[in-house]
Amino acid sequence: MSRVLRSLALMAFTAGALNAQSIPKQFSVTTRLGAVKAERSASLDQAALIGLDTEYALNKWFGVGSAIDVTRGNTTKQDFLARLRYGNAGVGGGDSIYYQYLGQAVSTVNLSVFGTVRYPSKKFSPFLLGGVGTYLMVLDPQVNGKATRSNNLSYTYGGGLWYKLGERVGIQLDARAVTFTKYDRQLLNPARGRLEQNTPFPEDFPTPPAAKSTALNTMFTLGFRYIPGGIGGGN
Repeated sequence: MSRVLRSLALMAFTAGALNAQSIPKQFSVTTRLGAVKAERSASLDQAALIGLDTEYALNKWFGVGSAIDVTRGNTTKQDFLARLRYGNAGVGGGDSIYYQYLGQAVSTVNLSVFGTVRYPSKKFSPFLLGGVGTYLMVLDPQVNGKATRSNNLSYTYGGGLWYKLGERVGIQLDARAVTFTKYDRQLLNPARGRLEQNTPFPEDFPTPPAAKSTALNTMFTLGFRYIPGGIGGGN
């Protein structure tokens, strides 16, 4: 009889533990630091990144959340060449020609909503995510002579690993690919409004890659994940 009671008690304890693992309605907050590297055709240099995720665990496997990623970088100035004329204005607009590469600072904010799939384990919890959002690029108003910005749709997908340091905290490593749609590289050229754009000696200057209507940005970040009040979706 006592053995039966002990067996029932063990079954009840196990069922309770399993039930506790699948309790939904847990929030987590992750602060992230890292770097972003754009594909070459985007004409953007590598830049530092700071990000913030908030996630709501539907259960121990699935979650939904939002993210904001902020970068401050520079354009690849070798892709934007300007021809300047000086001297006697009566001689073809100037009798001296000077070529200069033009670069500028770019601030980018990407906002997204995403879904996650996590594999629960005791210490390590790998995950995949995918989402959609919008990006805002703000160019240097002093270089452009006016406020210049671009705002369009973005797509995000990636994955990572959460290493639990305790019941409510952990370290997160992840990689994400963010695609900017309706990308206009020419907008990054401060001399885009000049009538004189031709380079008479193209062999003397490197040719930038062909422009594309999308820009793929790869993000690598290290984050600190905190779950207020309990473990939630990764246990």
